[in-house]
Amino acid sequence: MYDYRERERRFLDAWKRGVLLAGQDCFRVKSPTVEAATHKRQLEPDWDYIEETITARSRGEAAFLAAMCSFYNAEWGQSLLVRAGYPNLCDLASKLDEPHAVIVAELFLNYPGW
Repeated sequence: MYDYRERERRFLDAWKRGVLLAGQDCFRVKSPTVEAATHKRQLEPDWDYIEETITARSRGEAAFLAAMCSFYNAEWGQSLLVRAGYPNLCDLASKLDEPHAVIVAELFLNYPGW
């Protein structure tokens, strides 16, 4: 059986990489640094900032950020994906380059719930 603590650790590691790739300004960093965070709640998406800036990003950047937000709040993430032009998982998978896709896949494989 898969150890829940290991799953949480893997999710947090992927989440940190995603925060750095998406941009720290999109998250409320409640630790000295992204790397120093010990729990995903220390790196929650900044809802207001993302809402204000999502359409100013490239479609790929917006899609990746929306996918990350989906792990935080599924309904909100889905609405962001639609706004970015990727209403479903297959559309998203076709757009992300390897570094972004690897992070989303790791989050998906290890998602312990928010």
